Formats: sequence, C-alpha cells, structure tokens
Amino acid sequence: RRVAVVGSSVQLVGPLNITHIHSVQWEHLNGTTFHTVLQYERHNLTIHVPYAARVHLHASNGSLLLEDLRESDRGIYRVTVNQEERESLMILLDVLKPVSHPQLWSSGLVAKASGEVLCEVAEGRADTFTWKKDGQMLPPDRSNRLSGSISVLYLRMAKKSDCGSYSCNVSNGISWQETSLNITVAGDH
Repeated sequence: RRVAVVGSSVQLVGPLNITHIHSVQWEHLNGTTFHTVLQYERHNLTIHVPYAARVHLHASNGSLLLEDLRESDRGIYRVTVNQEERESLMILLDVLKPVSHPQLWSSGLVAKASGEVLCEVAEGRADTFTWKKDGQMLPPDRSNRLSGSISVLYLRMAKKSDCGSYSCNVSNGISWQETSLNITVAGDH
C-alpha cells in the first residue's frame, strides 16, 4: 500500500525479479473494471487519456512515475510485465488531501443537562478523531463519529468537573491537526 498527497508524484515499482523486460502494461481499477494506463511493447509506448501528460515509464525496470496526483487516482494498480510470462503485481494507492484545521464548537452547557462538543474538518478525508480534556485522552466511548468529517463528544449530566480545555485531533495517512476549546458549564454547581 502506498499513500501520497494530492498534487505530488509517486513511483510505482513492478515485480523485482525480472531481468529482461519485453512488454509492460499498467492498469488502474476504476470501480469493477481495470482501465489501461499505458502499454509498452518492443520500444512502442502507448499512454491512454487521462494520463497522457502525467505518467512516465522506466522501461529498464517497468516502474511507473505518476505525477500531479488527483483523488481520482486512488485505487488498485496492476502491472503485468512480459505478457507471455504473466508476471503481475498489484499495488493499492491512496491519494489524500491534508486535513484542514478542525473547527470546534459546543452547545451551551448547563449544569445537570446533557451537552455536546462538535469537531468538524472542512478539507481532507479524516480517518481518525481523538479527543482530550486538559491534555488527557478521553475514552472513545465518550464520542461518536457523525460523518466522515464530524465527530461529537457527549457530556451527559454536565457538572463543574466538565469545565476545562477540550481538544480534537484529526488525522489521516499524511497529516494531522488539533484544535482546542475552553468549555464552561453554566448554572448551580
């Protein structure tokens, strides 16, 4: 599995045990069908749209350089070297945008009532949300993921001890961001 950032380049390497390369075919699994990225046979190279200006083949080893990565480039790539020998290899490529700085907000917290703190990310796929209070990790069962970009922390029967600094850490395979918010509980303690 390879993880790369949108806009960057990635080198996908084919089978390593091949000494003479006669033909190479790179394909990308889009949905349930493999679509050809490029074909190389006896010094003839055919690159298929939409890869025309973004791929380069290293014919000496069969590796593929994919440039200016887009989120649509994520998926499974299959390389077949020397068609008659059927030497193939599959590579999973995940293309991610860095996560943006999360936004935190809370419902007005009142003593002896339930409340919540929400954490939302506007950009990038959030793989993990973690919560802390005053720098200490909170158990995962205190929060719930509402969608791919929002997590909510529940404060049941709010009390004075719930006052403090809450932080939400959001991460994916290439980045992480954290934001804090000071929470106070109104009412008779």
